[in-house]
Amino acid sequence: MEQMNNQDIQQKSIDDDSMEKEASTGVINSLEKKIYELRNLIEMGMSLSSNLEFKSLVESILYSCIGQMFVEKVAIILQEDIDKDSYSIHMAKGYDEEFSRSAIVFDENSALIRHLEKEAFPHLSTDLREHPELRHDLNSIAMLDAEVVVPLVSKSSMNGLLVLGEKIDGSAFTPDNMEFLRDLARFAAIAVENSRLYLMATLDRMTHLYIHHFFQERLNEELKRSVRYGTPLSLIISDIDHFKRFNDTYGHQQGDVVLKETAQILRESVRGFDIAARYGGEEFAVILPETDLGDAIVVAKRLRKRIERHGFHGQAAPLHVTVSIGVAQYDPERDEGKESLIDRADRAMYRAKDAGRNRVVVIK
Repeated sequence: MEQMNNQDIQQKSIDDDSMEKEASTGVINSLEKKIYELRNLIEMGMSLSSNLEFKSLVESILYSCIGQMFVEKVAIILQEDIDKDSYSIHMAKGYDEEFSRSAIVFDENSALIRHLEKEAFPHLSTDLREHPELRHDLNSIAMLDAEVVVPLVSKSSMNGLLVLGEKIDGSAFTPDNMEFLRDLARFAAIAVENSRLYLMATLDRMTHLYIHHFFQERLNEELKRSVRYGTPLSLIISDIDHFKRFNDTYGHQQGDVVLKETAQILRESVRGFDIAARYGGEEFAVILPETDLGDAIVVAKRLRKRIERHGFHGQAAPLHVTVSIGVAQYDPERDEGKESLIDRADRAMYRAKDAGRNRVVVIK
């Protein structure tokens, strides 16, 4: 009996040692996982904080959610227009093509926005539904198949919302997941705010095109890049025909409509990496990196036709305007700097006006 007791004691000691080793291994694994997640979070934070290009920044945030949380659907809700006090879907991933971003809009004083501004941490949608005053807004969020709603709050100011769908494997969001999303949201909120401030400093408030000063800086950068890599660079300068007469006839408010809608057409007519700017009052410019003169002429002609055909809103019947456009390609043997290139494109634009307006002219 005593021998059996000794054997039991020895076995218990072995079992206790095994349990201690398993517990120790579990703690180590947990710490290693935590360190790995923190490293990922730091890298994401550094990447987000260094990115001021708004579209690229937003995509990075969404793909961070997809990659870390293993979700198929994710959307970000932001103030789409810096002059409006409403929030709408800025970008979404994983949804059908028919999905309408305009279907979900929240006023800044909506119950959901106010609630999440105070309770600035990730929420399961099921937990939010326990608040009766939020149910109307949550019906809109439900259109996104929302499982988790994450507020992006910086300096007590609501910058937007992240909405995540269910995980691909159908598993639940864990406390560790929610903690990770909370930390990611802190980085993302600051990055979104910084990027928005950068936009406000570099965009013309009326047309949402880049301002003249930013245009000059970017043109200088693109010239250096063109020389360094031997790639072509072209410039378009356009001017709305008879704009002063249009303002005198229809008023300045109608003139503002023409400027805004012309700028929108311009944005839609160029590539994402082209630099479209408001050069002066009714003058616009586009820097076309890696674009030779032939391709630049194609862009200019397409732009001229689209503006000529466009019916501008504001009157009982649509109004129409035309533009005169000058095009030039950078020539390192002729152009000592950006001033020479701008001068050639500008002179080409005035030749278009002298030749009868509503046309594209090139100075080679």
